[in-house]
Amino acid sequence: MKTFKDLTFEPHPYFDGEHAFLEFDNGRAVSVITGDKFLTSDDKPYEVGFRKKDGRLGCVSLDRDNMSVSLVQDANHNDVEGYCTEEDVTLIMKAIQTL
Repeated sequence: MKTFKDLTFEPHPYFDGEHAFLEFDNGRAVSVITGDKFLTSDDKPYEVGFRKKDGRLGCVSLDRDNMSVSLVQDANHNDVEGYCTEEDVTLIMKAIQTL
């Protein structure tokens, strides 16, 4: 199972920050960005999105109280989860890989 440690960050192509993209064996992918222009803070420096099999963005929702992730894959929803820690990113990545 892939985790945060498997991500490779590179300069973001359009904004000041960094971006990592990782496609999983199930055809879905995670996109993680960090930088001042995104939904980030000093203690939660990552914003996370996921790509569905059809290539469009899905909707990520992290419930930190219950340590659970909701991933919506229908055509009408696409959104990112901001203010994530490395542990949050790993939790989301694991959820995407089990779809």
